[in-house]
Amino acid sequence: MATWPLFADQQLNAFQLVKDLGFAVEIKMDYHKDNDYIVSAKEIEIGLNNLVNMDNKMRKNIEEMKRISRKVMIEGGSSHSSLGKFIEDVINNISCKQEI
Repeated sequence: MATWPLFADQQLNAFQLVKDLGFAVEIKMDYHKDNDYIVSAKEIEIGLNNLVNMDNKMRKNIEEMKRISRKVMIEGGSSHSSLGKFIEDVINNISCKQEI
């Protein structure tokens, strides 16, 4: 994944993905509010080259998160249970509103 935050909370999300979790590479992490700032073709090229040539540690991090994510979504996993409860709650609330 490549990050290039433009506004709002994208800067925090990009920082977390690149620096904290090690799941992404940055195209440009500098956040500027003015519209006159232009990211150069060279900066984009460097970011994309980093993405294509990411190191084994980053690949391992991504594979580990993929494994964990799949595990929690199978039947009996924590996210599977939470999603089921959420859907059940939504359906129950829709039924209640229709009766009113």
